[in-house]
Amino acid sequence: MSIIRQAIVRQIAPLGLLPLVILMIGCPTSRVDDSAVTLIATGVLPRIDDSGDAIHPVLTVTADQSATDAVHLRVNETLKTNLQGRRLATEVNAAWQVMHGVLAYGRDFSLTTASGPQPAVTYILGGGPIKGFLLRGGDKFEIDGRTVRGVVAELEPGQKIGQGHRDQWVAYMARCELKPSDVVSTTDGPLTVEGWIRQIEWDVPRNFEGEYSWTLTALLAHRPTTHRWKSRDGSEYSIESLLESEVGQLSPTSACGGSHRLCAIASAVNRHRNAGQPITGVWADAEMVVEMAIEQSRDFQNADGSFSSHYFERPGWSPDLVAMLGTSGHVFEFLAVAGSDEMLREPWMEKAALSLCEVLERTAHIDLECGALYHALSGLSIYEQRIRETPQTAFTPTGS
Repeated sequence: MSIIRQAIVRQIAPLGLLPLVILMIGCPTSRVDDSAVTLIATGVLPRIDDSGDAIHPVLTVTADQSATDAVHLRVNETLKTNLQGRRLATEVNAAWQVMHGVLAYGRDFSLTTASGPQPAVTYILGGGPIKGFLLRGGDKFEIDGRTVRGVVAELEPGQKIGQGHRDQWVAYMARCELKPSDVVSTTDGPLTVEGWIRQIEWDVPRNFEGEYSWTLTALLAHRPTTHRWKSRDGSEYSIESLLESEVGQLSPTSACGGSHRLCAIASAVNRHRNAGQPITGVWADAEMVVEMAIEQSRDFQNADGSFSSHYFERPGWSPDLVAMLGTSGHVFEFLAVAGSDEMLREPWMEKAALSLCEVLERTAHIDLECGALYHALSGLSIYEQRIRETPQTAFTPTGS
């Protein structure tokens, strides 16, 4: 084991982990009861119909279908139910909530506006008014003989109204497969995604928090893992240097227990490997911490299929459904990104997916905190897509 890897192990071993957001206004649905709900999952739990009566999901599985097919159907139903049954509106909800919905559903996520329902991504990038989504023109860059102006997303940490982390918005938009030429409306006129990406590269030295999870996620959607660039301080940065920083900062005190950092790290490793690049040096260190986080997630899994209420740090279970949805949902999201195709079909992962579905069914008529809700749904969405796109007879060892 390299000296760097030994240092990483020494840093995280005492934590029992390794070194990886919930507004005042919830994500609404039709409400029947605001009372607290607790759950001990012991099987298929009922959903509640509009009359308040319990109904059970009906999943028809033929003899030649596997248990994985049944899980896939259940997950798909849960995703559809929450997409259709929980509507956000510009009059009530801010950008922080809406962008979490975009994280989970991408371009399929719709938003109620003054002029009726609209695709959220189209509405936001088109300049539709929404509290907390503030874009302005940035620096000017010469790219292939053209002058391209950058895009700056204003930072509003701690408010859970606007962007809470640097480059969070453009990272969440990665689910939407934006093209460089796509137009972005700003207070300084229409600019492009190309300028937005160049601006976040240029502004790396201004990330005073040293929090690169979202920067890394955004760049991975538009740049190869071998990409290098010069920033405003004259220094050279790279995907690899940001990855090294994220690995070195993994801690239980990181946002959401370190799950965001781990998602970014796992995405980088997967993309690097899938591009045929060697997993050595920093990349090997990153792969090691991802593997350790996967193992700890499994070790700390509760009997009901949920993951630890202490994320990756130590075992824990909470009777508070919203708290459990937040922690277990974030861990599941990481596993859906990081796990191999085979792992996603293993019984413990299927049990975890069903656990999230059960909680979401039980809370179908409760206004849930948007961070917890949509990170759980993001995990289920990634999981569903990977299960659907990877036939059961065609496993690969690395994940997507």
